[in-house]
This record gives sequence, C-alpha cells and structure tokens, in this order.
Amino acid sequence: MSSVLDLVLWVAYPYIALTIFVVGLVLRFNRDPYGWTSKSSELLEKKWLRVGSLMFHWGFLIVVIGHVIGLLVPASVDESLGISTETYHIVALYAGGISGLVAYIGVIILFLRRILIKRIRATSDVDDYFTLVLLLIVLGAGLSNTIGYDVVIGPYDYRYTIGVWVRGLLTFHPQYQIMASVPITFQIHVLLGLFFFAALPFTRLVHIFSLPVPYLWRRYIVYRRISQQSK
Repeated sequence: MSSVLDLVLWVAYPYIALTIFVVGLVLRFNRDPYGWTSKSSELLEKKWLRVGSLMFHWGFLIVVIGHVIGLLVPASVDESLGISTETYHIVALYAGGISGLVAYIGVIILFLRRILIKRIRATSDVDDYFTLVLLLIVLGAGLSNTIGYDVVIGPYDYRYTIGVWVRGLLTFHPQYQIMASVPITFQIHVLLGLFFFAALPFTRLVHIFSLPVPYLWRRYIVYRRISQQSK
C-alpha cells in the first residue's frame, strides 16, 4: 500500500502538476494574452506596494535561485569545487533563511495592504487573495524547514534525496522510493511546491514569464529635436 501511495505522490502527482503547468501557460497565453499581467494597483497606493513588492520580488528571486542550485546541481559538483557539506549548509541556512524571510514579510505587507486599504480592497478579487495566501503557505513551509528544522533538529542534506528525485523526474526516471525517507515537513513543502506550479498559470503570478529579455539586445531608439527652421 505504501508503494502505491509513493507512486501516486512522487510520480503521478508531479507529472500531473507539471503538465497542468505547461498546458496552462500555453492556453493562458493563447486565449487570454491581455490578461497576462500582474494587474498593477500602483495608482491606488504606492508606499506599502513599494516596500512589500521590493521585499517579495528580491527575496523570492534569491529563493528560486537557491532551489535551482540545490536541487539541480549534484552534491558531487559542490565537492569538486571544494565546497564542503558544512559550508554548503551554512550558506543555505543564512542565504535561504534570510531571503525566504524577506520574501515572506513582503507578502505579509502586500496581504495587509490589500485588506486594510479601502481602495485596494475594493478592486481586489479572488485571484488576488488566493495568490497571496498560496505564497504565504508555500514560503512558510519552506521557512519551517530552512530555519525551524535545520536549527532545531539539524541540517538535512536534501541534495542526496529530493535533489536526486527531482533530477530523475526531469529525465523521466523518477526514483520515487527515495522520497519515502524524506522528513514529513520536507515532503509537505515539495507537495505544496508542485501545487504552486500547477496553480501558477491561472494566477497573476503568470507575469513572471514575461520578463523583457529582448530589451537586452534591442536597437537603440534615437530621438532628435526638430528645430524651429525645419518646421
């Protein structure tokens, strides 16, 4: 029975979530291109937005980079670069903990802004609240592992379990048996993270895939002042 549950949780569910993520992005882009936006409310209130948005975006960006490195880069690569397990855990604890906490506080500020400021509350919909609550849950679960588990119980080297499983999942050879030995709090965080991916195309967070990357190599726009004589 446990093996069947492991197959459902660590093979079927991840692929279903990732399929919804990819298909959802394609459908959203094709059917609702004008809705591919963060629906900015800056005109209604700026002070809270400036603080909360900056904290969330920068903190979340570092969290994502940390997850990509920690899950996709094998521990053997770190060792070959002279990064010991102790050093890795110290960096992960401080960098991950601080950036996660900054992002979490940023989301709290944005959530309070949406509740307490009348003009923002009047223009908010279910998507706005769902997105913020989802971020609070996912980031909170991650912080409970980074700060709570590692400090109270001890560092857990997910690179040899969750990292191996993630890389196997992406190469269509998921070693789902490994996940059975992962602490329950880390399992919950992984499951919530997959739900986050599945829900992302249907929320305002979809705008993160619209980074103006072509701006880096676009041609310069030259402006000329028209003289009075040429008019």
